Amino acid sequence: MPSTAKSPLVIAGMMTGTSCDGLDAVTVEFDRDGFRVLDHASRPFPPALRRQVLAFQRPGAAHDSKTWLRLNRELGEWHAASALSLLRRRRRTVDVIANHGQTLAHFPGIGTLQLGDPAWIAAKTGLTVVSQFRTGDMAAGGQGAPLVPGFHRLLARSTGASRNGCSIHNIGGISNLTYLHGEAPPRAWDTGPGNLWIDLAVARASRGKLLMDEGGRLARLGTPDESAIALLLRHPYFRRKPPKSTGRDEFTEVALARALRRLPLADAAATATLATARSMVNDYRRNILERGLALETIYLCGGGAKNATLVECLQVEFLRQGWLVRIRGSEALGVAPQQMEAAAFAFLARESLLGRAIGGAWTGARRFGPPGQITPGENWASVARKIPGLL
Repeated sequence: MPSTAKSPLVIAGMMTGTSCDGLDAVTVEFDRDGFRVLDHASRPFPPALRRQVLAFQRPGAAHDSKTWLRLNRELGEWHAASALSLLRRRRRTVDVIANHGQTLAHFPGIGTLQLGDPAWIAAKTGLTVVSQFRTGDMAAGGQGAPLVPGFHRLLARSTGASRNGCSIHNIGGISNLTYLHGEAPPRAWDTGPGNLWIDLAVARASRGKLLMDEGGRLARLGTPDESAIALLLRHPYFRRKPPKSTGRDEFTEVALARALRRLPLADAAATATLATARSMVNDYRRNILERGLALETIYLCGGGAKNATLVECLQVEFLRQGWLVRIRGSEALGVAPQQMEAAAFAFLARESLLGRAIGGAWTGARRFGPPGQITPGENWASVARKIPGLL
């Protein structure tokens, strides 16, 4: 997708997910002809800040307003510092930061809480910030998630991937998919846990010594417990029909611990991995395949795309249930798995600057949903001059 405008708009998409393991930043250049990804960088989550975020989300935890305000500021300062560090090579050319924020709570029908104060980011970097992407869609009656189907549709149509039916499936802490076929509107929803169950199982069984199963190596050594998997898959979320979205609030460590009991580390990882894969495949079966919708290829992105054992479990589960589906990484669409979410939010920032709704029928939105919140930086005048070049 060539970019030919004399003054393209460069947006840095910054994403921290439910897994709370790190921050990805992707710089994307936009003009009226399209976009191109310029570069990508990552930064690990500071351990102390990660502990604060997870403690905030612990079921039953009580928080006063001072705790909330401090965490919002500290996340904003860390996001600003990360932007200055990760974008050092391109800071003079970056116009806008698209900051997803750290999800602290997500309750469809009530609201969502994304922390990381944009005012601190704009003040520290001097750049205009677009944030708070989800609340406008929820105000319009939507779930506030997933928001990325517009970007997925752009990718799939430009590459021809949607011709015979495909999905772009993000496996972050939470797993979400966008189903695309030809010119039909996207269908999208959260399937449930992505890396969440696996990370929690590994951390619990290792007593905090490990935070994830890198590459699925532990799961490959273990034996899944089918009774535990059956218990996990009884969660009522899996029976809901789209539109639907979920988060850590609904899939708690307490429920996982009850299912896994005292399984050793490798077996716990294997059980959580197979349960996660089966929940995804069951969702495809109920909501796509058994409805007669064509599905040729699934393009994986997010951290879970690097978990070889999880990907293998997906392939085996599809075959076990009698479905022949090809699974590939999203790099086949021109955007690497680890870049997809951050690049998508850069795109959503562009749409927000143009005043366009970023949700849609797939979230359940019933009317125009106000897009992301714009916090002008010192460079706002130059950003405003470039916006007409995107139309």
